[in-house]
Amino acid sequence: MDCKEFRSLIRTFLDDSLDEFKLAEFLDHYDECEDCRDELRIQYLIYEGLERLESGDTFDVDRDLADLMELERKRLRGRNAFKKTAIASEIFTVAAFLIVMTVILFYQ
Repeated sequence: MDCKEFRSLIRTFLDDSLDEFKLAEFLDHYDECEDCRDELRIQYLIYEGLERLESGDTFDVDRDLADLMELERKRLRGRNAFKKTAIASEIFTVAAFLIVMTVILFYQ
């Protein structure tokens, strides 16, 4: 992912609408690019900070953004773990089906 694509996806990221592939790329680029981290910080401040200030809530942009990034990393790891479990379950089901069919055909 390049900086232009990252910046075009910031709003989608903040709306929690990135698919897992784009989210992984987004997080990787965030870790690698200081300019894009700064841009996300500014847009996060506008997106989240103004709303909180209007409601009177306190806001620490750096801490809250770091918390959001960690949450997204955990969610991505959870999605990947779920996907691996689902794939393993499908493989087990197919293998069990093949074994049952083999046994049925063998005993006929």
